[in-house]
Amino acid sequence: MLGSLVVVVAALYLAKDVLVPFTLAVLLSFLLSPVCDWLERRRLGRIPAVVLTATLGFSLLGLAAWIAVIQVTDLAPRVPEYQSNIEAKLTSVNHYFVDALSKFSRTAEDAGQKLPPAEPAEAPQGTYDRPYSVRVLSTPTSPLQIFGGMFGTLLEVLGTTGIVIILVIFLLARREDLRDRFIWLAGRGRLTVTTQMLEDAATRVSRYLSMLGVINVTYGIAVAIGLSLIGVPNAILWGILATVLRFVPYIGPWIAAAMPIGLSMAISTGWTAPILTIVMFVMLELFSNNVMEPWLYGKKTGMSAVAVLMAAVFWTWLWGVAGLLLATPLTVCLLVVGKHVPQLSFLDILLGNEPVFEPKRRIYQRLLAGDQEEAIELFEDELETKPLVEVYDTLLIPALALSETHWHRGDLDEARHKFILQSLEAMIRESDEGRPEAPVDVAIDAQLRHGILCLPAHDEADAIAGMMLADLLQSSGYVVKLVSVTPAASELVELVERSNVRVVCISATPPAAVIHARLLCKHLRRRFPELQLIVGMWNAQFDLSKASKRLGDGDAMHVVATLAEAQERVRLLIEPHSSRPDTAAPPVPDCAAAATDSDPS
Repeated sequence: MLGSLVVVVAALYLAKDVLVPFTLAVLLSFLLSPVCDWLERRRLGRIPAVVLTATLGFSLLGLAAWIAVIQVTDLAPRVPEYQSNIEAKLTSVNHYFVDALSKFSRTAEDAGQKLPPAEPAEAPQGTYDRPYSVRVLSTPTSPLQIFGGMFGTLLEVLGTTGIVIILVIFLLARREDLRDRFIWLAGRGRLTVTTQMLEDAATRVSRYLSMLGVINVTYGIAVAIGLSLIGVPNAILWGILATVLRFVPYIGPWIAAAMPIGLSMAISTGWTAPILTIVMFVMLELFSNNVMEPWLYGKKTGMSAVAVLMAAVFWTWLWGVAGLLLATPLTVCLLVVGKHVPQLSFLDILLGNEPVFEPKRRIYQRLLAGDQEEAIELFEDELETKPLVEVYDTLLIPALALSETHWHRGDLDEARHKFILQSLEAMIRESDEGRPEAPVDVAIDAQLRHGILCLPAHDEADAIAGMMLADLLQSSGYVVKLVSVTPAASELVELVERSNVRVVCISATPPAAVIHARLLCKHLRRRFPELQLIVGMWNAQFDLSKASKRLGDGDAMHVVATLAEAQERVRLLIEPHSSRPDTAAPPVPDCAAAATDSDPS
């Protein structure tokens, strides 16, 4: 793979004189093809539509270039007139610096004058010890050579422009045929993937270029109008320059702003014009970045900000100024290829802006790294958009299951495993703080005698998952007694008997959830045949029906895989009892107060 990348980069660099015009022509054809399609839908023939589209597009580009040349020609003779104002501005800004530098210079001159004169060399120049110095003088450049260089550069620019125009016309005229040939060559045996990749790239690049063109032209018009109102000369030139340079990501707009800002300082004796110019560019950038771009194309390119900058550096190094202008569209094409070709999926990871990890793996990774603060931030961010039960089921329970799986497999040491469990417990407690307590339904508690009992199947991870369930049930108004310690199964049976409950929730986490839950259910079922058991096989990746058979079938056995299912099962078990109007509520014993205590200690 590394050798292939080196060969591709070397080929791109060596063949840039051929590839740059071709790439520019392909991107311009993407930009102009919607206009050509629109004209064809108006019953205009293919060739007339292509010629009209190319003529309009390149005429507008040529007109903008011609206006820019006229503006530069008009500005160049007046630049020396602004020298005095520039010097005055620099003097006023750097007064103290200039004064200090002058003092230092005078001190150095005085010290130099006091030095004794250097003694003459003993040997005269031209001897063996001190030979004559030799300087090679090149032949003065003749006017013919100067004209030839200028004419050659102009001819090269005109030739490249002509090649691009011809390529664009042919690409637009034969776009369906060229598309089919590319699909046949690149996607032999993978017709569906290649077609989707090509359509995705064409849609993204075409939409990106068209919307960016609209934004940049609007931006340039606003710059030209604003500068003309401020009084900066050649405002049209700076508007055209802002339109072009804004195709360069991030740094382009500020390069375009630097020149009119400097010119505003040169033409005015005060600071009003420079300040107004700076404020205008800042306001235009804020409006463009936060209103225009999200409204027109948002995040359609799918590239991260770092990828945009790195792409700009890479393509500039490879193809110069042309690469800088083409960096974003070319990188979008690479991103699309990485999305659809499995062998090049690393491009999607390196260049894309989609999260690499799922939230559950991301929070687990942060806990593995010992970064509890960022893990809590991720948890709180999810709580802002999702209900607590969903965050528990999709974030904390999977992270807990991953921790237990890696712990039993020997991939986690004891200290790190303990840290993860303590961090998860801290998140649960933090989510409970500040939440208003739900009113306890006393009738439901009376019908269920002492409420709901949450038991861990085996270890501390089971107790933490049970803490999440108890937190959800208490927030719904149920009376819950949580057992956060992990005694033996016989002790848990005695605890159930003392609590005298009718609903018990058993919390079990992988990888040995079924084994531990089965043992506890066996003891409870033997002592309490009518006891309603809700067994939570959290984050189960197996068939729950098979697990239910191993635990024991029956109307009093309910196996669930998520906290939401457990919460709903509790509601279904409790509400029929609470809705009977003829059932008298027995008195609540004194130990009921202990049943409401959810303190895991």
